[in-house]
Amino acid sequence: MSKMSISDLKAMLASEKADALAAISAARLAEERADAMDYYLGNMRKDMPAQDGRSRAVSTDVADTIEGLMPHLMDIFAGSDEVVRFEPVGPEDEAAAAQETDFVNHVFMQQNPGFMILYSFIKDALLSKVGIVKVWWEEREEESRETYYDLTDDQFALLAQAVIESDGAMEIVAHTMNNRSPQEPKVAG
Repeated sequence: MSKMSISDLKAMLASEKADALAAISAARLAEERADAMDYYLGNMRKDMPAQDGRSRAVSTDVADTIEGLMPHLMDIFAGSDEVVRFEPVGPEDEAAAAQETDFVNHVFMQQNPGFMILYSFIKDALLSKVGIVKVWWEEREEESRETYYDLTDDQFALLAQAVIESDGAMEIVAHTMNNRSPQEPKVAG
């Protein structure tokens, strides 16, 4: 095995040190988050055990503060029609920016539970120092079926033309012809 250069050794040791510090920091953060949850729930036994013969009543100031802040913060972040706004770079981008703004707001607030996502994210950040949101885009096709009865030949031709122009987005699954002419009355049997 060849000798490691001094610069490679220093780089490896610096990386190991950074990993160790990150692990210590993560462990410290986990402990602080557990303490914050205890304070939120009014559980002070770990830090301030009640003395014998004394009251065990605990003030829930942490929970009261967080719950008191939430309506104001939600009003700031979700209280308008636009949760997100795209700014145009130049005058030629104004229409595109407006369309992007409308689309993203519709997807976030209408197609997804945007209000609840923001609420959970902000409350987690206040309570545990970190608010995390998982974001992804999922495309799926939704299939729907339509059934048409008693179409005239012209109506069927228009429908068939629409299917042809859809480039495979639509298809005719079944077609049956009625033997009676359109002038014949329908006979209920």
